[in-house]
Amino acid sequence: MTKGNQQSEEKKVAPQDPETVEKVLEEVGFVAPPDGGYGWAIVVSSFLLNMIVDGVIFTVGKILLPAWIAGFNISEASASLTMSILSGFYFFVGPFASALCNVFGCRQVALAGSVIAALGFLMSIPAPNIYVLYLTFGFIGGAGFGMMYLPAIVIISQYFAKKRSLATGIAVCGSGIGTTVFAMLNDVVWEFVKRDWQQFLIYTAAVTITGFGASLLLRPLKASQSQIEKVAEIVENYEEAKEKVPESPSLSKHNTPFLSSLELHTAGKHHHHQNGSVKSIIEAVARDVEELNRPLARMDIFYTGSTTNIAARSRTGTMNREEAAEHLKNLRDNIKEDTPQQYLSKVDLTVADDGTIQHAKKKSVLGDIGQALKSLLDRQLLGSPSFLLLAFSGTLTLCCFYVPFIYLGNHLDKIPGLTVAEKSFTVSLIGVLNIIARIGCGYIADQPQVSALVVNNVALMMAGLATMTVPFYTEYWHFLVFCVPFSIGVACFAALRSVIVLELIGLEKMSNAFGILLTFMGVGAVVGSPMAAAMKDYTGNFDTSFYVMGALMTISGAMCIPLARLRVWEMNRATNSDAKSDVELEKLKDAEH
Repeated sequence: MTKGNQQSEEKKVAPQDPETVEKVLEEVGFVAPPDGGYGWAIVVSSFLLNMIVDGVIFTVGKILLPAWIAGFNISEASASLTMSILSGFYFFVGPFASALCNVFGCRQVALAGSVIAALGFLMSIPAPNIYVLYLTFGFIGGAGFGMMYLPAIVIISQYFAKKRSLATGIAVCGSGIGTTVFAMLNDVVWEFVKRDWQQFLIYTAAVTITGFGASLLLRPLKASQSQIEKVAEIVENYEEAKEKVPESPSLSKHNTPFLSSLELHTAGKHHHHQNGSVKSIIEAVARDVEELNRPLARMDIFYTGSTTNIAARSRTGTMNREEAAEHLKNLRDNIKEDTPQQYLSKVDLTVADDGTIQHAKKKSVLGDIGQALKSLLDRQLLGSPSFLLLAFSGTLTLCCFYVPFIYLGNHLDKIPGLTVAEKSFTVSLIGVLNIIARIGCGYIADQPQVSALVVNNVALMMAGLATMTVPFYTEYWHFLVFCVPFSIGVACFAALRSVIVLELIGLEKMSNAFGILLTFMGVGAVVGSPMAAAMKDYTGNFDTSFYVMGALMTISGAMCIPLARLRVWEMNRATNSDAKSDVELEKLKDAEH
């Protein structure tokens, strides 16, 4: 390479503007989703984990609850609290599992989750009373399931971008397959263990621990050695150029967190390159490149649709006007150029106002977890009427979500002559229809002209109204027809939640919104089934339970009908407030002069 070409190359990779260097470094260091290859093994793993987790949660309650009621001589409500704690903690642990994935990686978290859940079920075997089951089966088992589920969804977003909708659709079909298979298999096992719930828990733990094998496939997506070396080269060139031009602007005046971090960790080491040793700088750069590619550093990590439609779906109500314009411009430019989306939030790579780098000291593991959890919390969202309405709607939906899976069989008992297989088939049918509906939801997610919110609202109201009619059923085919609207409602709620968040809240707040929504949904999962069981204890049957729970699901859909208009009003209010602030600021400047 000639001297002129070399200088041209240095100028290209090491421009004097730090913000330009920052962009170059992010582009080089970012690991783009391969949209295939080993990603399909990731899809298989996620499919199996969804199959195990949802298959167990949706089906074992029908068998275990009656056994616990008889064995411990307790009420229906007391027994159902065990299953509700299991499903509730499955949601509650979501934000914590996200933080763990950010620190340890998806594979390690899923492996630990499968072991924890299996141990929780095994620890439940010698339980002397229902209160011990609340802890072992509910809290421990639910926490383990949450740690299995969350990584299985997050890692797909790391491996897929344009084909994410397809990959996610295949993976979440595991939920429907698990419900279908285990609804029938559990009855066979129940008879095989001679209706002994303790032996049945051994079977449940054995099913759960198979998730350990599936989790082994969750290989992390890492930057190549050539990427790391290229980042190191850019930093070196930038440092050398900066030394030649001492007047270059201070980094503290620029938003360059990645570059700042790299400069901190490679301080004084770039001279080693001149001595023929580059090992130290490569090692220093590798850490920052890994941090750049952590799961929570991607704004779209919880979005389940294809990223090519994000620009059309995304709203920007949580950004100021300048940021929103730049944000949408970048999105459209990336899509137009057919290049992968980065969506970096850089939550751990921040520079203080005084120019000091906030993570200069080595952080502990607990500190990393705490920082990741902190990044998911957002007080602004908790003060947003539209977001709180969406969150409360999710709470009401989850109140009814598990009730038909657990208690539909009690209404089937009214029909004489039904076999055990026929009773179980209704839950299996819900699983099959759920698969079909989720595939349809994946198609909807990739059609920006279709409002995911409207589809969700209609589906939930249909499912809720159908649930309210269950007590009137007198024929077996009535129950089979019920499975259609209920399955569609369940599938739309589960599959379109992230799309709705993108439409209403915007990409830049999606991770925050998703974590908070999981908490609200966990509350609904905990209180729903015990409420339904308590009504049965009070009235003597499940009729009132299905009336009330169906009404809550219907309301959860209906209350979101004005949500889009509410969000527009909220955004307009914020815009007017910004404009008023700008006017006041100009008046203050004029007064100073």
